[in-house]
Amino acid sequence: MSKTNIVIIGFLFWVPLLFSQTTIKGRVVVKEQSAEGIHVLNLVSEKATITNEKGEFSIEANEDDLLVFSAVHLNYWRKSISSNDIKNSFIEVEMTVKEQKLEEVVVTEYTKINAQDLGIIDYKPKKYTPAERRLRTAEKLKWYSPLLIPLGGMSVDGLINQISGRTNQLKKEVEIEKKELLLKKLNEWYENEFYTNQLNIPEEYREGFKVFTIYDEEFITYLNANDTVNGSLCISKLANKFLTYLTTDE
Repeated sequence: MSKTNIVIIGFLFWVPLLFSQTTIKGRVVVKEQSAEGIHVLNLVSEKATITNEKGEFSIEANEDDLLVFSAVHLNYWRKSISSNDIKNSFIEVEMTVKEQKLEEVVVTEYTKINAQDLGIIDYKPKKYTPAERRLRTAEKLKWYSPLLIPLGGMSVDGLINQISGRTNQLKKEVEIEKKELLLKKLNEWYENEFYTNQLNIPEEYREGFKVFTIYDEEFITYLNANDTVNGSLCISKLANKFLTYLTTDE
């Protein structure tokens, strides 16, 4: 056999060894997260694989090959294969979870939206104050009312309220609450200085005058309608009447 043939045979024998790749096994570790379904790509050979439910995988690689690990919920990671990795035929990679940054959330309170606005009903619902809702629970007592309790026709609270006389008390609470709401609206209309400087109401009688105004039916109408023009004319007349009462009492 000639020397040329020996060289050729030797070359053909060593070439596969020079270009053969080692199968490396590995495991991906993710703290408190599943490591399944992570993509592993060898950028040099362009071979790829996916980790199993335990985060394990196997891929062919040579020394200095670059492996890329990626998943939607994890931070991108790269691993360069060293001679020790080839020797051990095993690598372990630890990946971290991406931080989920939420955009600013603005919560808007829509206090004026009701069931009609949402299309649930086709009529405008009546608004009830807390005291009015309590009063509605205390329904009128009929001779058959106790028989309707099992059918939902009357609540147990309503029956107890009627027997105990609590309904009358609830009616008084409704009236008191209405007056409190009127006072609140009146305070939104005028500052305290208005009563002293414009209406000449003595400071010590200011709060009493406010209560005096919310019992006048005409002024209540303007107040509920938010008619500040006619309301101001009316409260001026009430101020004169109130001052007259004070003078008479003296």
